[in-house]
Order: sequence, then C-alpha cells, then structure tokens
Amino acid sequence: MSDTEFKEPYNIFYFLGFIAVLLIPTLPATLTLFRIMNGYATF
Repeated sequence: MSDTEFKEPYNIFYFLGFIAVLLIPTLPATLTLFRIMNGYATF
C-alpha cells in the first residue's frame, strides 16, 4: 500500500515535468504567432 502511495505522486510530477519540457520550446513560437496576429489586426 505505502509503495503505491509513494509512487503515484512521483509519476504525476514526472508527467507534469515532461509536459512542461515539451511546452517550453513552443512558448516563443506561440508568442511570435500572437504578435503576428496582432500585427495583422492592426494592419
């Protein structure tokens, strides 16, 4: 019982970390895309 209780939060944190690592490189791309859309809106 204690083994599964210890393992579950670790897996959740590992999964969240993996998602964060995947999203970090796309952050500047989304920001530039948002800027381009704002530029087209002002145009």
